[in-house]
Amino acid sequence: MGSSKQKGFTMIGLIMIFSLIGIITLSVLKIFPVYMEHLAVQTAMESIEVDQGLKRMTVGQIRALFEKKLDVNQVTSVKAKDAKINRSLSDITMKIEYEVRKDYIANVDIVMSFSDEFEVPL
Repeated sequence: MGSSKQKGFTMIGLIMIFSLIGIITLSVLKIFPVYMEHLAVQTAMESIEVDQGLKRMTVGQIRALFEKKLDVNQVTSVKAKDAKINRSLSDITMKIEYEVRKDYIANVDIVMSFSDEFEVPL
């Protein structure tokens, strides 16, 4: 009588694979919305950067336009007041830096940092 070898996954192997798939799925579900929101912030800033009337706007008008664009895209992680907008004799600069903290598992959080800026010469 020959010896038989078992082929396939063991129960422990299956549990480990499903656990790994679960962790990856949880990560995607937690991180994806944050990056989509960041994409909306970038899009808002890019639309301001190419706005034809930008060079005539005051800092307050630029901030109000940014706030309007964030509201339209339902961005909640960052506010227009957090943007650093500077208008000098030679250029207009806008910079925004922010962090988003999301619960992950129990007392473990994910922290994502974002920084975007542009400079438009006058």
